[in-house]
Amino acid sequence: MGRLPVPGSRFRFRFRLRLSRLPRFPAAVLAAGVATASVAGCVSIPNSGPVLSDPVTQGANAQDQPYPQLVPEPPAPGGSPVDIVRGFLAASASFADGQQVARDFLTKSASHAWQPTWSAATVFKGTGPQVGQVTYPYPGNRKLATVVVSGKAKTELSIHDSYAVPSASGGNSAPVTFTLARVGGQWRISRPPPRQRLLTSTEFDDDYQMRNLYFLDPTSRYLVPDPVYVPLQTTSTNLLNGLVRDLIDHPGGWLHDGTRTAFPPGTRLLGDVMVNGGTAEVNLGGAVARAGDRVREQISAQLLDTLSRSAQGQPSIQSVVLDVNGKPWSPPQAQQNPVQHSPKLRVPEGPGKTFYYLDSQGSLMSQSGASGRAVELRSLGSGYSAIAVSPDHRYLAALRGGTLYTGPLHGTLVKRAGNGYTTMSWDANDQLWATTPDGLVMLRGEVTGQSPLSLAGPESVTVEQPDGLPETKPITAVRVAPDGVRVAVIIGGTTRELAFGAIASRPPSQGQILPRPGQPEESAPMVTLSPFSVSGGQAGFSSLSWYGADNVVTLGAASGSAGSAGPALTEHSVDGASSTAIPTEPGIRSIATSAGSDLVAGTMDGKLMENPNMGGGWRSIGTGLAPAYPG
Repeated sequence: MGRLPVPGSRFRFRFRLRLSRLPRFPAAVLAAGVATASVAGCVSIPNSGPVLSDPVTQGANAQDQPYPQLVPEPPAPGGSPVDIVRGFLAASASFADGQQVARDFLTKSASHAWQPTWSAATVFKGTGPQVGQVTYPYPGNRKLATVVVSGKAKTELSIHDSYAVPSASGGNSAPVTFTLARVGGQWRISRPPPRQRLLTSTEFDDDYQMRNLYFLDPTSRYLVPDPVYVPLQTTSTNLLNGLVRDLIDHPGGWLHDGTRTAFPPGTRLLGDVMVNGGTAEVNLGGAVARAGDRVREQISAQLLDTLSRSAQGQPSIQSVVLDVNGKPWSPPQAQQNPVQHSPKLRVPEGPGKTFYYLDSQGSLMSQSGASGRAVELRSLGSGYSAIAVSPDHRYLAALRGGTLYTGPLHGTLVKRAGNGYTTMSWDANDQLWATTPDGLVMLRGEVTGQSPLSLAGPESVTVEQPDGLPETKPITAVRVAPDGVRVAVIIGGTTRELAFGAIASRPPSQGQILPRPGQPEESAPMVTLSPFSVSGGQAGFSSLSWYGADNVVTLGAASGSAGSAGPALTEHSVDGASSTAIPTEPGIRSIATSAGSDLVAGTMDGKLMENPNMGGGWRSIGTGLAPAYPG
């Protein structure tokens, strides 16, 4: 919702509602930061992904949806320079009526020169920006004035071709100076920011919605969702065109270095995306004409997942036709049918129903679902506190007294270098990520011939904040997403927060050992954090687990004596759309989740419990500890 008028304000609030067709709002695109239930901690507004830059007109094909708009009042006669700047800031936050009211605060020449864009803005914290006092730069000349606007920035949206890349900012934004002149006895702005908009967090929420672009992981096996922002008032045609252009351009942001696009450089969108009967037809030209069938299948997969999940206020897109220079392309084995209903690539949801745990004798057990039969795989011995199994069910990692052991699931475990290990997680390439007192580390997998996997390392992982600065707080837990690109981490000491990041890489730095000729170049491992994070509050978080492609379940710190309420369990959306409380039980100390499968928990007294649907009751399913789904 928009900000309500306050006494003396110079705008009125209007709520527009188109009644021809009301949309259904999927959870993934709800307004950022909205909590759907009581949760522990505070969800920050996510600032990840690009913002599509689209014309904002409400035509016949506009998204038919309710949306709040701030409809500002024109400048009042005799307004001071400070009044004029404040009125302009309120007016420029909305694109209602072509921003004519905002232009009323400008001189005629400034209005012609002012070209605001959705993709250039500063989003301020709280109720900022702050408007300073008027100054007169020339002594004795009271017909020219300046007013400086400043404040603490939450996000900077910077222009980059057809989209903008938000970046987190915890400091003061560069001050913006407005120059004003007296015209006909009234103050008007003669020099506003040429394209930049200055927004409060509330105005940002009112103006933008979230969608997902889908890119490829580095191995081209999976699709990875990348949340983006689109203007609330954009038309359906501009929305679809903007999404396709960003798939082509592969926008910057925290996921950029961990993903790739199948669209060859030099690909162009020819004309508008056309939708007919639930089928989107996309006509591409340029470099894509020289691409083979495999690349075009990957392009079609990106298009289908991105466009089919974009519907709001228009018919749902269920299939895609890819045209190349106006000619429909048919995939191999499609019998000349160009309509594609299911992509060759998918977004991995999780490892399935089989989970692993340790019994009271130190044996490694596996079980398919809560009602499945427990199977003893091998004896590990006593004293192990946590386990991790690779997504392909081939390799095992186990912790005992802070020491890490790894090896084949049914083979010999080898003690790894270092000590003080706390958590570990396998990625989709059988590389192990772990936390230690010295930070995040990676053990790189190497397979030679028919030999089982051996792990090199551990290598120190560089963790960067969204602004490129190194993360200085300790990382106490890590879990890699099923796609092998995104990670969820717990950051901080006593005050912990949940954060998300992307596994990326950088070329070897000066002084590093380069690979031998004929071997692939290995880059130093790194993780780039998303600006989205969730505060753990006073209790903090103790562990976490991925639940499908777009959600993470966290476990809060233990609450105390038996019989009291258990530690908080919360499901968080990676894109920041929502956080939802899950019923808890006393004594829970570890959790394991997988999409479409039971939530499994281990208790302090050595019992296993399961919750079938995140919202129901818990029941005991036997004895054991450290349950873990693969990953």
